[in-house]
Amino acid sequence: MLFKEDKAARAEHQAVRENAGWYRWTHDLVEVTGKDSGEFLEYLFVNQIGKAAVGRSKYTTMLNEDGKIIDDTIVMHMAENKYWVSTLYAPQLIQWMNAHKGEEEVSYEDITQKIDMYAIQGPNSLKIVNQLIQGSAEDLKRFQIKDAQIGSIKVKIHRGGFTGELGYEVYCEIGDTAEVRQAIGKAAESFQAPELKILEVYVRSLPVEKGFALRQDMYGLTPYECGLDWSVHLDKDFIGKEALVKAKEKGNEYKLVGLEYLADSYEDICQKEIVYDRGVPCGFVRTAIYGYTVDKNIGFAVVKAKHGEIGRKLTVGSNDSPAVVTEKCWL
Repeated sequence: MLFKEDKAARAEHQAVRENAGWYRWTHDLVEVTGKDSGEFLEYLFVNQIGKAAVGRSKYTTMLNEDGKIIDDTIVMHMAENKYWVSTLYAPQLIQWMNAHKGEEEVSYEDITQKIDMYAIQGPNSLKIVNQLIQGSAEDLKRFQIKDAQIGSIKVKIHRGGFTGELGYEVYCEIGDTAEVRQAIGKAAESFQAPELKILEVYVRSLPVEKGFALRQDMYGLTPYECGLDWSVHLDKDFIGKEALVKAKEKGNEYKLVGLEYLADSYEDICQKEIVYDRGVPCGFVRTAIYGYTVDKNIGFAVVKAKHGEIGRKLTVGSNDSPAVVTEKCWL
């Protein structure tokens, strides 16, 4: 096979697909508050953040002035005039906020070192959460968040995740981390649900199979080139809107595609490896991973739009490793 299969990684991966698994999610978190916080976030992001009710969250991308993606985030409306922005790049996000803050009454702070988060993912995740907290999370809809308690510890439960399975996220104060971690481990043990310890499993193999891309996969493309048309609201103002409208009228120059790697022997394929169409460079690899559920070597690539139709045969790298363009979701 193209990528070396890891038995431990397969076990963790399949636990989430068939049962459940849990892990500490090492994201960054920025808290945004103030009378104009909703309006400010509306301007930063392409989705309608201001229309998210308290207790709801939304996925959205953030663009530069050229209409290109520079970040993708989950924005959670925690309380009136209070939002949390989940990102992998809090320092850069705050720099961007500083550069675009006008006269709005808004404050923002990197609270990554104050709030911890654990993800519980898989078909049995609700059962684990219900055993973990007082009461039940049965009523939580996707992209909804609510207050809960683990013993005497106050937490927030968010129905979401990055695996494509039923999943929940547990947010707690950093000082409560040890107790929350212990409680999750005990509840998960009842279902023989392991703690995931292999980063590539919960950051790459699980998400990629379900078509979930990271910011680094989409960086420098427009939302339209990534198939995120549904998240763009041109009926409001946001950074990069003018350039994005022009790009839409012109048509996609590039396309983020799924790629299946067809070589039957092991060979490293790296990020930014050149993709060729009959010997002519047409794009580059964004990620390559082994999908333990589909038992295929899969990933994402950016190619010129005319080379991105489903079924097109391409090659990758100097060794001309065969590949084929697919949909970006394998499950």
